[in-house]
Amino acid sequence: MSDGVTPVLEGLAHELENPPLKKIGVMASEMIRNHIYRGEGFEPLSPATQAYRGRGRPLQDTGGRRDSVTMVESITPTVLDVDTVSVGTTAECAPIHNSGGVITAKKNWLWIPAAGTRQLERSYGRKPGDVLKGLRGDDCWVYRVGRTVCYRKKRKGSKARVVYYLKKSVRIPKREFFYITNDEAETLLEEIINDIV
Repeated sequence: MSDGVTPVLEGLAHELENPPLKKIGVMASEMIRNHIYRGEGFEPLSPATQAYRGRGRPLQDTGGRRDSVTMVESITPTVLDVDTVSVGTTAECAPIHNSGGVITAKKNWLWIPAAGTRQLERSYGRKPGDVLKGLRGDDCWVYRVGRTVCYRKKRKGSKARVVYYLKKSVRIPKREFFYITNDEAETLLEEIINDIV
């Protein structure tokens, strides 16, 4: 056998044993991110969510959900071997967005932001306690009426505004994005074959 053929065959054998997993992981991550971007089949935003954040597409408010999808590189060897690539997300709420379900208050209430609350969060902080503290510090009365939390400036003629709705639970619609289609799997397979040959 020629000296030039042996290294090529050894290289091919090595490639077959160690496919280009990092590249495949990056490609698969991008495919999943594109599912979020396209939003195909997603239930539209609820009127309450639109009032809070404005019109837009589900799961694309800040880009955090999309950006959280990545190839998992720091998995212990007992979980994944050298022939495996894993794609995951660091977003704690991704599973319920992907599969849908009901979120129930751990303590008393879920605090659902009302229209206009987003601007208050930008000034005072994202947590309801921060918003209410900020409103009180800006010379507002903060009070509860039934299952709503309202505020009003401490001056004559000022209007009351709802800042939060209190709920025991909310249903999150299923917006499945974490999957690979058959066509995408074919593309990944072709990429492996092209890198090997």
